[in-house]
Amino acid sequence: MLDVEKKQFAERALQHLFIGSQLDGLKFGIGPGAILIRFMHYESSQQPDDLWINIESKWTLFPTEIIDYPNSEDEMDDLTEDEQLNLVFKLRRDKVVDVKLGKTVPHLIMVFQSGLTMFVNGHHEMYECWQVGDGAGYGGDQWLIVATPGDDIATWAPNDFQ
Repeated sequence: MLDVEKKQFAERALQHLFIGSQLDGLKFGIGPGAILIRFMHYESSQQPDDLWINIESKWTLFPTEIIDYPNSEDEMDDLTEDEQLNLVFKLRRDKVVDVKLGKTVPHLIMVFQSGLTMFVNGHHEMYECWQVGDGAGYGGDQWLIVATPGDDIATWAPNDFQ
């Protein structure tokens, strides 16, 4: 079960990083099940401005008004790589207006200005479902947030971030 204090800190970090950023592009993963989506802050001088989400589990788009998200990958459709890319194209240059985590599981829920919501499964007993970071690498320069096995979340942030 997701620790409340860890969840709140991770949500604040995600909101700090992504609100106002725009989906900027993608990088193909090692196989069809992994994708890295890039975000940039174009209209402000917010730092960091170069962000990414590495997705290694099922994800999809929902209309913003949805209130009942899936609990795990078992409740989600299998998307082909082409279907995933089409979803990314629907969000191109779309601006992030909110980011939150699931209530008891670190599902990543990212709301866009268009009214679409990206939902990334955060539940797996053995594997990390997604990672978020800044900079060009997979490890994050100063920021790294990871949905860890067993429905937990780990956050690395600069010491001055509260």
